[in-house]
Amino acid sequence: MKFSEFFTAPTIRATAVRFGVIVGAILAIFTNIDWRYAVIIGASVALLASVLLPLAMYIKLLPYKRFKESLGRRILIDAPVRFLAKRGMVGGFFLLTESNLVLLSDEKEKPALELSQKDVSSIALGEDVGVIDIYLDQKQFIRFVCAIDEEIVEILEEHGWNVTRRKDFYDHF
Repeated sequence: MKFSEFFTAPTIRATAVRFGVIVGAILAIFTNIDWRYAVIIGASVALLASVLLPLAMYIKLLPYKRFKESLGRRILIDAPVRFLAKRGMVGGFFLLTESNLVLLSDEKEKPALELSQKDVSSIALGEDVGVIDIYLDQKQFIRFVCAIDEEIVEILEEHGWNVTRRKDFYDHF
């Protein structure tokens, strides 16, 4: 995303307005401040949040943007995902280039995992909406959740990756 797109993102604007409304309501209800001052303070908080939230989001995504530029290859898919990890769900990104798929994680230990077609035995679209499993072998797999799971699987299929649908997988038994 470009820096200017963070300021026009509807979720960021809505979050800033919610902060302002919550702060204004708390001040009006639980303090002795006149309600007009509470409205002014709430509006100020919303204005401040509408500047600080996009800035914070842009700074948070800078390392990801730098990594993407360092790949030097054409990127077919670039999607935010949530990975299933030992400590629960972890945010990250799924990148698909013409030869590899790259999984980027927000964890500090090992943030990037690049897999070629020979590293992956199969990729399965889960029964649950948004779930994709990447099987490395019989015992190891990577599970992530994404809003565009169908699109990812279709593009992987078009580029020669071994993709199975969960329904097809269970029909064999």
